[in-house]
Amino acid sequence: MARGQPSIAAQARHLVAGLLTLVQSLLKLTAAELKANAGQLRGPLLALLAALALGLTALVLLLVAAVLGLATLLPPWAAALVVAALAGVAALALAQGALSRLDGVSLAPTRAMTTLQAQIDRLAAKPKDKTHAE
Repeated sequence: MARGQPSIAAQARHLVAGLLTLVQSLLKLTAAELKANAGQLRGPLLALLAALALGLTALVLLLVAAVLGLATLLPPWAAALVVAALAGVAALALAQGALSRLDGVSLAPTRAMTTLQAQIDRLAAKPKDKTHAE
């Protein structure tokens, strides 16, 4: 080992200390990012839930009206069956469309992952920089 060059044990201690700092800062960044994202979603999600409840009530009343209207032409059980089948097909189409749109959505903490990668790259480059400097 050349003089002035840190020992392997010193380099290992430096690496472990850097990794601990990296994990701690990554956990803090991830928690802050998730908290900020959740805070931005609270109000709109509550409004969306209220709209969903009202919309569901309106849909049920509309389906009951459709069954009652169709019951003038068919027996009540057949009218209910026809309306339920049509509602089921519509629900299936809506669910398939929603699932296809969710394929591109990611809730991963991208800033935290970018920071983690940058810190890993920085830690990996430090020992090389010291050996090339001498």
